[in-house]
Amino acid sequence: MTALAVQVVLDEVPNSQKDVESWLARFMDATGVAHVRYVDPEAAAQALESELGEPFMEFLGESPLPAVLEVQLDRDWMEGEGLIGLDREVAGWTEWAGVVRVEYPKALLERMEKGFEEWTVPGLVLVLVLMSIVIAQILNVVRLSVFGHRFLIRSMELVGAPPYRVRRPFVLEAMGYGFVGALLAYAGVVLGLGFVRPFLSTTLGTWGLEELGTVLLSQLTVGLLLTGLSARWAVGRYCGARLDRLV
Repeated sequence: MTALAVQVVLDEVPNSQKDVESWLARFMDATGVAHVRYVDPEAAAQALESELGEPFMEFLGESPLPAVLEVQLDRDWMEGEGLIGLDREVAGWTEWAGVVRVEYPKALLERMEKGFEEWTVPGLVLVLVLMSIVIAQILNVVRLSVFGHRFLIRSMELVGAPPYRVRRPFVLEAMGYGFVGALLAYAGVVLGLGFVRPFLSTTLGTWGLEELGTVLLSQLTVGLLLTGLSARWAVGRYCGARLDRLV
């Protein structure tokens, strides 16, 4: 669960900027709050008029909207405390003098949290199965590639090349393919995230360069390690092997 905005409805409009700053400071001192913004009723009404195209302020005389504080919760705190921690803080804020109610999409968050819990184990199992398939495919491809060069490996040994020099070109070639494959996989992940982001704005809305950089680094690390170690193992099978094993 990531960053979330909670709307705190006040019973009356603050009389001065000092009162507004007092409310802002009070919520900034609260647990789990990252940022607080005051939404003026007049400004909100004007924005609503522009959106609807109807000048309802002309016959109402004053804004029908209440004074609202938009409280942005800390993402790390939300991930640690979850909906239980949010309910606890909201219950405390509701008891404050001057607060009418606190609004946030509780039902949606409950469904999301329950859905994440239900899909955690099946998701992990699916990831493990897919990772096993990928590793098996990489091992087979690298092994077949090295098998096609087994006589070259034998020739390099016959001219006196030490084992590390025999392995080096094959390991570097495999890691090069792993690097390219990791970049292609990263491009696929970015495109996939861009497609689902409008539907998971609460979860992915705060993702930036730091999160995407972590994904890229992890994919490069896995790709280089898998291909490099696979090539080293495959070449090692033929280093020092008897001639009857090569035929």
